Parts: sequence; structure tokens; C-alpha cells
Amino acid sequence: MSGLNDQIQLSTFFDYESLDRAQRQVIQEHTGEIRKRLRRSAQDVWEIGQRLADVRSRLKYGQFLTWLKAEFGWSQRTAYNFINVYETFGDRFAKLAKVDIATSVLYQLAAPSVPEALRTEVLKAAANGQKITHKSIKSAIKQSKQAANTAPEPQEPIVKKPEIITVIPQSAALADSSRAAQPEPELEITAGWYQLGTQHQLFCGDTATPGFVNAVPQAKLAIAVTAEDWAHDWLIDQVDSVVILPQEQFTIRTLKELLGLLSRPGDTVIFPWLPLPEMMATAHSLGRIVYAGDPSKQRCQGAIAAAGLPVHPLSDEPAVTLAG
Repeated sequence: MSGLNDQIQLSTFFDYESLDRAQRQVIQEHTGEIRKRLRRSAQDVWEIGQRLADVRSRLKYGQFLTWLKAEFGWSQRTAYNFINVYETFGDRFAKLAKVDIATSVLYQLAAPSVPEALRTEVLKAAANGQKITHKSIKSAIKQSKQAANTAPEPQEPIVKKPEIITVIPQSAALADSSRAAQPEPELEITAGWYQLGTQHQLFCGDTATPGFVNAVPQAKLAIAVTAEDWAHDWLIDQVDSVVILPQEQFTIRTLKELLGLLSRPGDTVIFPWLPLPEMMATAHSLGRIVYAGDPSKQRCQGAIAAAGLPVHPLSDEPAVTLAG
């Protein structure tokens, strides 16, 4: 058992004085041990996430999920609970290891949709001895999102919408001619973000990671077409409508129908995977603003070639390791 040092941070909301001396000592010792193990649990979660992220970076597209299931029987979502904690708190791990915080709360706090200011506030409160519960975190996240939703609308969509009206006919013709003349892009694709034309952005990397999640804006529609496990719950809070389709049932005709039914010209749409190279080109021709991504280098190259738009990298620092 631990000594009196672990009793320093005991909660003031429980009346220990109402217990007899023997009971109080045993219960306080148990409390100290539990707190130590909670801190160890946080450290374990971070270290597991670090190792999972390293394994993921060494495997080709599709191999990571196979490895997870073969070795641990885990889904991709389970793995990303650990990875999100590692990537979110990477430079603050020393501080994280000193607070007693349940792993379920840690997963919540590391979710890509949680504002950084809220994480900082919660960690500071935990370091000061405040009890952090699953319920309190859930309430804080909800209040933060409500505040964000009531904030003034950003000016960017207002600027972009008239721009789309003038660009659509010209860019559609450019896309057709570019596909005929240049079937493959000259740009050597590496990991990170790329600007296509004046309004679209493409992320070459895993779209379940903060590198993609934290960069995309609120959107009207997300169309997720994948054969992989679903690990994109954050989309539910990020967009008005989410459509999930198996890859074998997806066609460009289906894409056009969904865009026409669930969005309008000028709306922002998200494609977390790009199984068909014409997806961004199709959405562009229909006047949508696209944020898309894929961990496959070949798919990213195909999307850029099909779009036929000017392209340039937005960052020189690779965020992830590409597959393929």
C-alpha cells in the first residue's frame, strides 16, 4: 500500500471524517493506489498509441487493419483511440502522466473534433486536483460546439460562391482537355496537403488522423466510400449529412445523384476516401468546394490528374507516410 503522500489530493467532496480511523486509513490508501494506477493507465495509453502509430507508418495501405485484427482482434476505431491520445498529447505527455484521469476521459479529450483550448483548460483543471469525469467532459464538449455554432459565419464561403459561378464552365473544359493531354500529373506526390485550383484541398494521408480532421471546415455533406473499418465518427459532428457506401456499389453516377440531392453549388463537401479518380473533378464541375483525402499515393495522383487543375503543395513538411 502507498503512504500518506497519496492522500494529499483526496477529494473534499467526500466526508472522510465521518469514518472511524481504521476505515478511513484503508480507504485513503486504496484511493491513493487507484490514483497511481490511473496515472499509469494514461501513460500506457500514450505509449501504446506511439507504437501503433509507428507500426502504421511502416505498413502499406490496408495492411495496418489486417495486422490489428490478426494480433489483437481490434477494429481500426479502437486503435485510433490510442493513436489520437499519442498524437494529440505528444509534447505534453509529462504533464499528462502527472494527473489522474480515466482512460475513457482521455479518449474523449483526444478526439480530433475537441477544440485545443478545451483540452488545455481540462488538463490545467486536472493538474490542480479537480476531478474530471466522463459526464463533465461530455457536457463541456457539447457547450463548446454550441458556442462554435452560434459564432458569426466565416466570410470565406461568401467570397468563394461568386468565384465558383465564373470558374465552373472554364474549369470543366480545362479538366476535359487536361485528362486527354496529361493522363498523369508531373508533380511528385508526397504526404501532406495540396491545393487544387482556387478552392479545393487534397490530403495525401490517413483522413482519420488530426492532420486531416483538424483542417477541414464544417461541411454540408460527406460521402465516405471504403472497404476499411469505419473510423470517422468525427464526421457526424462536422457535416450536415453523412453517406457511407461500400466501394463495390459506388459509381460516378451515384456521386452526382448524391451531390444533387444533398448539397447545392457553393457548398463544401468532404470525401475521406477517393476510390474513383474522377470524384473531385465531378464535384468541381458541379460547383462544390471539396476537401478530400486518401492514404494511397496512387489514388491521390489519380485524383489530381483527373481534376486537371493547377496544383501545389500547401506544406513542405510531410505529415504521414504514404502507402503505395
